[in-house]
Amino acid sequence: MTIYADTSFIVASRVRHDVFHRVALTWFERHENETWLWSPWHRVEVLNTIRQLTRDRDDSKPLSVMEAKAIIRRLEADVRRDYLVHMEADWRDVLRAASEISVGNAFDRGCSATDLLHVAYALELASDLFVTFDKEQWKLAGSTGLNAESPS
Repeated sequence: MTIYADTSFIVASRVRHDVFHRVALTWFERHENETWLWSPWHRVEVLNTIRQLTRDRDDSKPLSVMEAKAIIRRLEADVRRDYLVHMEADWRDVLRAASEISVGNAFDRGCSATDLLHVAYALELASDLFVTFDKEQWKLAGSTGLNAESPS
């Protein structure tokens, strides 16, 4: 089975201060022998999200720069070892799929462009399962026919 995890799940599984950290680890452990997909979009959004967690927000920083860099190094090592399997899709196809998903959903539900790209990428990679902690993204993925799960 191939699993496409969105940013909310990957960050929760790597950042121990995340509210869903324990749930993500438990869920991951039950599925650790599956094939976990990693796309170029993950590289942009996941790594940027981790970097952003080092910024001051109401006098609290979930991560130090050193912690963030260590998490990023571990993610990159996991990709090099094929623990996270790097898969490419034609970006034109991903963008077309994202646009079609928007046409069919954006009037009726919240869906950010970043969510559209994750769902479109999962579709283009023919993922067996889409996992997210984002309830709106879970609904969006399900509306496209993806088998979607929200562990929380």
